[in-house]
Amino acid sequence: MRNNVLHFISATHHSSTAIRKHKPMNKNILLILILISIGYTNFAQEVLTGLSKNPLLLNKNIELSVVRIAKGNNIEVHIPIFEDFSAPSFIPNQELWASSSVFVNNSYCINPPSIGVVTFDAMDQNGSVYSHMSSFPAGADTFTTNNIRLDSTFGTPKVKLKPSDSIYLSFFVQPQGNGSSPLSGDSLVLQFFDANDTVWNSVWNIDGMSLDTFRVRYDTSFLRVMIPIRDTKYFTSGFKFRFYNYARVPATDKPSWRSGLYSNWNLDYIILDTNRSINDTFYADNAIQTQPTSLLKDFQSTTWKQYMADPTNAIETGKSVGIFNHDNLLKNVAQKFYIYDLWDKSLSFSTTTSSLNLAAKSSAEYAPNYSAYSFVTTAPKYPEFRVLYHVSSNTGNPDIFKMNDTAFFYQKFYNYLSYDDGIPEAGYGLSTPNGKLAYQFTLNTDDTLQSVQMYFNQTIGNANQRYFYLTVWDDNNGVPGNIIYEKSGKRPEFDDLFKFQTYTLEQPLAVDGTIYIGWRQTTKDNLNIGFDKNNDQSDKIFYNVSGNWYNSSFKGAPMIRPILGQEQNAHVGFNPKTDTEEIALNIYPNPTNTGIINIDIFDIKDIHNYKIHIFSLQGQKVYESNFKNKLNLQHLSKGVYIINIENTKTNSRSIKKLIIN
Repeated sequence: MRNNVLHFISATHHSSTAIRKHKPMNKNILLILILISIGYTNFAQEVLTGLSKNPLLLNKNIELSVVRIAKGNNIEVHIPIFEDFSAPSFIPNQELWASSSVFVNNSYCINPPSIGVVTFDAMDQNGSVYSHMSSFPAGADTFTTNNIRLDSTFGTPKVKLKPSDSIYLSFFVQPQGNGSSPLSGDSLVLQFFDANDTVWNSVWNIDGMSLDTFRVRYDTSFLRVMIPIRDTKYFTSGFKFRFYNYARVPATDKPSWRSGLYSNWNLDYIILDTNRSINDTFYADNAIQTQPTSLLKDFQSTTWKQYMADPTNAIETGKSVGIFNHDNLLKNVAQKFYIYDLWDKSLSFSTTTSSLNLAAKSSAEYAPNYSAYSFVTTAPKYPEFRVLYHVSSNTGNPDIFKMNDTAFFYQKFYNYLSYDDGIPEAGYGLSTPNGKLAYQFTLNTDDTLQSVQMYFNQTIGNANQRYFYLTVWDDNNGVPGNIIYEKSGKRPEFDDLFKFQTYTLEQPLAVDGTIYIGWRQTTKDNLNIGFDKNNDQSDKIFYNVSGNWYNSSFKGAPMIRPILGQEQNAHVGFNPKTDTEEIALNIYPNPTNTGIINIDIFDIKDIHNYKIHIFSLQGQKVYESNFKNKLNLQHLSKGVYIINIENTKTNSRSIKKLIIN
C-alpha cells in the first residue's frame, strides 16, 4: 500500500518570503567534502551517478515550436486551472505554460498523486548541463505560466475577481524521487508576478534534502502545499506564477562521474481556483498513479521468436497500476483493461474487473486478470501491442479530472532483448582498471547474436569516452564462465540524438541457454552506462574487480540490449506499419468542452499523406478522415478516446488521449 500523499502545509509554514542569498561555503566544510569525495572514490568499485544529458529533453524543442508557431506568445489562461501532467507528452501543456526547461515523465517520481510529474534538475531545455553550474548553488530550471486572468472570471457576464473569492494555489512536491537528492543550500522557489510593477515576488520555498529526510520530516512521499492569493496587486489580467530551483553539480576529481542530473524536484497536481480554503484537500478524482509496465515476466521487450518458444511462461500475471481516490467519499471504481494489436488495429483482449470500493483518501492496486491471454498476431514480423488501463467512478461525485483515468504501455516484439524501459535515471560503471561487467540474459531457444546495443551517458567533457573490450561469456553455474566473444577498440559513442549505440559483431555468434554480455575496461574511468532505476535486475548484473564475480549492490537495469536474429541494427526492427517515430504535433483544447479540436503539425509536408483515426477505449473506430486542422466531434459522446494520426507514406505516427467533456 502506498504512503498517504495528502499531507499539506500553508504558505506561512516557511517564514521566508524572499529568495535566500546563498553565502559562499565555509572553506573548512568544503575541504571536508572534498576529502570525503576522495575517500569515496578510492574505495568505490561500483559507481552510480547522475546524468549530464537528459534524453527526454533533447528532442522536445521541435514539439514546443509547434504550439509557439500556431499560438504565438500571447496566450491567456482563465481559472480554474488543473494540471497533473498525465497527458502522454514529454513537454508541459503549452496552453498553460509559457516557458520551461523542466520535463514531464513517469520515471523520476515515487508514489505521485497521479501519473506524470514535471522534474527540475541542473540541465537546460536542450538536455545539457547549464554552463554556469558549479559546486555552489545557482539558479537552474524555470517553469513559468502564461498570463492568467485574475481580473475576472471566464464567460458572460464576466465577474470581477477579488480577495474575498478565496483563491488558492495548491501543488504537490517531492525532492529526489528516483533521481539525485537536492543538497542543503539547494532549494525550490515559487514566485508570483506583479504585472503592475513588473516584478516577481517570492512567496514560498523549500530547502534541499534527501527523500528519506523528507519522509521523516513530513511523513509522506509527496507534500501538498496551499498558497492563498489575497494581495490585490495580483488581481490583474497579467498574473503569472513560476517555480525555479537552485542546484549545483558536486565537485569530484573523477570527470567521468561528473554529470548534471542533480538537485531533482518533482512537481505534480497543480490547482488554482476560487472558493477554496486551507482545508480544501478533497477532489472528485480517481487517478492512476503509476506507469504500466511490460506484461512479460523477464523483459520489457523480447523478440517474437523467443516469446513463441515458451509463451505460457513468458507472461507474468498480476502486473498492476496504482489508483488513488482523492475524494472525501468512498468511491466504487470500475476498472477496465484492453490489449490492442497495432498491426491491424484490432482489440486483442479486454476484461472488466469487479468494481472496487475505494475509501476516501486511499490507494489500491489494479491488477487485471489476463492469465488466460497469450499474444497472437497476424503481423509478418515485429508485432507491437498497446496495453491500456482505464478507471472510472460509478458512485459519488463525477470524476472531474479525466486525463489521469487512462494509462498505456507499448508491448514491443522487435529484434532485441531489453530489461530497461529506455529512460536512464542514473549512470552505472566500475572504477577499477580491468574491471569486468557482465549482464545475464537467458534465452528460451537457440538464436543468433548479431550486435549489442548500449546506451552510454555523455559526461561533461566526454570524460567517460574510454576504450573497452566488448565481451560475451557463457554460463558457469549462474555466473559468467568462458569468454565466447571479445573485441577490443570499442568505446562509448554519442550522437546528436542520444540514442542507443550499436556495436556489431564481425561474425554472427550462435547462442543458447544463458549468456552474459558486457565489457572488460582498460582504465579506471567510469564508462557510465545508462541505468534504469525503475526495473530492478540487480540479480542479473555481475562485476569482477578482483578475480571473483559479485552481484551488483545497486537496484536497477543497465541499458544493454542484445540484438538477435538475422538483422544487425535494432532500428530496422520497427514494424513498417507501426513505426514509433513520433509526429510532432499539438492537439488543443484537450479536454474539449465543445467537441471542436485543433491539430497543428510542425513542418507538415504532403498533407494528403496524413490520416486521422479516433477509437473508443473498446477499440471501436468512431471517426476517420484525411488530415484537417480543425475537427468537429460534437457527434461523439462524452468520454476518453484514442486519436491516432499517421503519415501513410513514412509510417510515422502520433497517438494521444483525447477527452470530450
